[in-house]
Amino acid sequence: MKWRSGKEPRPSPSIMPVEIIISDTPEAMADRVAEDFATLVNTTLASQDKFSIALAGGLTPKQFYARLSKEPYQSSVPWSKLWLFWGDERCVPKEHPDSNFGMAAQVLLPFVPVPPAHVMRMRGEDPPPQAAQDYEKDMRLFFRDSGFWPHFDLILLGLGPDGHTASLIPGTPAVSNHVAEEIGEDRRQSDTGEPPAPRWVVHNVVRSLQTVRLTVTYPVLNQAKNIWFLVTGAKKAEAFAEVQKGPNPSWPASLIQPVEGELRWYVDKAVVQ
Repeated sequence: MKWRSGKEPRPSPSIMPVEIIISDTPEAMADRVAEDFATLVNTTLASQDKFSIALAGGLTPKQFYARLSKEPYQSSVPWSKLWLFWGDERCVPKEHPDSNFGMAAQVLLPFVPVPPAHVMRMRGEDPPPQAAQDYEKDMRLFFRDSGFWPHFDLILLGLGPDGHTASLIPGTPAVSNHVAEEIGEDRRQSDTGEPPAPRWVVHNVVRSLQTVRLTVTYPVLNQAKNIWFLVTGAKKAEAFAEVQKGPNPSWPASLIQPVEGELRWYVDKAVVQ
């Protein structure tokens, strides 16, 4: 199936092998993810000079970040070569307790030597449409040599009980527009008569929560070289099981289908029992 975006086709995601790594507890899972993260970063940097990662919000990633903030990872990870982005953000100031950036700024950033210029946060305090456009500009500048789509070295994702990931929430435009494009129903034209340029970042209206979120789009996620879901707790068990059945817009995380990258799920036993 062809994907239409801009002047180039959007490659259809292929069904790639999925790896599921089960840990006994959330703490054990955080340890395992930290260990694998250090290995991936160092292996990747053996052949390139930058490592790009999109961070996730939520309690499970928070445990992972807290683990990274301690030894041996403070020293064994070459933090000066990392560039930190975010996959989504709440439309709140960075000091707000709901801010995804704010969480990382509390548990990770003060404890690891990432250069401030390498921390690319979404400006949740700005008007959402402008914040999305500005963040996309930042991403396009960083990935200017990547071709039509960015290729993150690693994207971290969580999973909500409703099957959402990033801020791709059931019934929202960022999900429904993606599905419409996939089945060839999005026939909008730009002022020049050409199909609109593909969006990397959008503001997503979440009517069920009466809010707006900033989120990267599915093509950006699916073009990543590595996608890691971090999921813990029995409340996520149903969503996890449904997502494993295959693509279904009712469970937005199921639409994460890497084009060429590796998809990995880190879960604790409560998720799979």
